[in-house]
Amino acid sequence: MTQKWPRALAWGLLVVLTSGCSAALVRPDEGECRGADVATWAKRAAASLVTRPYRPAVIYDVGRQGLSTVFRAGPLDPDARAVVSYPDVARFPGQGPGFDRVQDRSFVYDDALVALWLTSRGDRDGARRILSTLAALQRPDGAWGFSFQTGRDGFYNAGYVRAGTVAWVVYAFARYASKFDEMRWSSTIDRGVAWLVRQHDPVTGLVSAGLGRWVSSDVFDPDWVGSFASTEHQLDIWFAFQAAQQADPAVASRWQLARAAQALVAAVDAFLWRAEEGRYVQGIAGTRIDEGSALDASGTWAALYDVAVGRNVRSDSALQWVEAHHGIDVQGWAGLRPYEGLPPDTWFVEASVAVPLALSRLGRRQQALEALQPFADLACAGGVPLVYSPVWATDFPFSPATAPTVWFLFAAAEVVGGEAPFLWSERLNVPIGPAAR
Repeated sequence: MTQKWPRALAWGLLVVLTSGCSAALVRPDEGECRGADVATWAKRAAASLVTRPYRPAVIYDVGRQGLSTVFRAGPLDPDARAVVSYPDVARFPGQGPGFDRVQDRSFVYDDALVALWLTSRGDRDGARRILSTLAALQRPDGAWGFSFQTGRDGFYNAGYVRAGTVAWVVYAFARYASKFDEMRWSSTIDRGVAWLVRQHDPVTGLVSAGLGRWVSSDVFDPDWVGSFASTEHQLDIWFAFQAAQQADPAVASRWQLARAAQALVAAVDAFLWRAEEGRYVQGIAGTRIDEGSALDASGTWAALYDVAVGRNVRSDSALQWVEAHHGIDVQGWAGLRPYEGLPPDTWFVEASVAVPLALSRLGRRQQALEALQPFADLACAGGVPLVYSPVWATDFPFSPATAPTVWFLFAAAEVVGGEAPFLWSERLNVPIGPAAR
């Protein structure tokens, strides 16, 4: 059930500034939303996630010269569902032109995230319904597209493939298989892993980005090949490999996933780590290094990865880097911007929630609690699901969104609820046997 919130909450805790086509959420100086109860808002956030039945009559993509192409989906469970990524696009004023078109859109990464959350809760049926949809949308080559419509319009951008998305879906299937000891999607995992393995660059050992790109809002090029390697994707893929080898010995043996995961660590170290700065670069294209600093790749998601591979000192360094180079004040929120020195000047909520998770795994619980508090305040002030950003910015909408909400749920469960780590909890060379599931 979706929790609906009035546009201007009567008790005055929500402050929305509007000017022309812009809007922002200001952090309250006092009141209930300054020091909001994390557990209470995590419970409300969990109840705010929105899924819908998924059974389109025809599934299609856009291909060459803008011509529609039919996508032949696999079998769907009768009760298959899909996540609504932006479930309340009209909540705040000032949205960008055309943003209302995403009100029925489901981003495949978000489906993987919600399936992971439901798996962690032991909700086997809930996770199965979403994973049934993802299994049906797997491409013949083993990859997945980026997003699809949840309503009657069966558009699925199957030609827009990114390795990070594929890794997250593989990870979600693998964690489901391990949690419930159910291998109904073993072939789905195997084909997803196979696609990732095929993207390895023989020179660097890193995994290439993917396929397809939007040349403009109306023109799609399905033949474009993303030959660069994104640091963020390598982190996603490492966890996918770890989870897959723990879920299915047959897949692990076929693709030698333990060796592949170790080789990926070595490649990331060799090409993407900057010891003198204590952070990772944004990526590499051929021999050209992208020295930019992206929040998740350089510090927040990287901090979780470094803990997983046994490098706590490096994890701490990554957190210090983003605090120094990405810290920004946005309408009273002490947030972290997505890129160092580049617009937009906004708090990238989704990638920032990894900070309290990393601090908790480094054994710094009090700091983790303090770092988690602003997200509960944000949920209280702006409602749930949490907004993707507290201001409208290109690619970072001031709108309720699934992704930051699920990351908040995982952080709250671990930091406040005292639960054992679940999301990205794998460790290098430490397999999880049946007794530990």
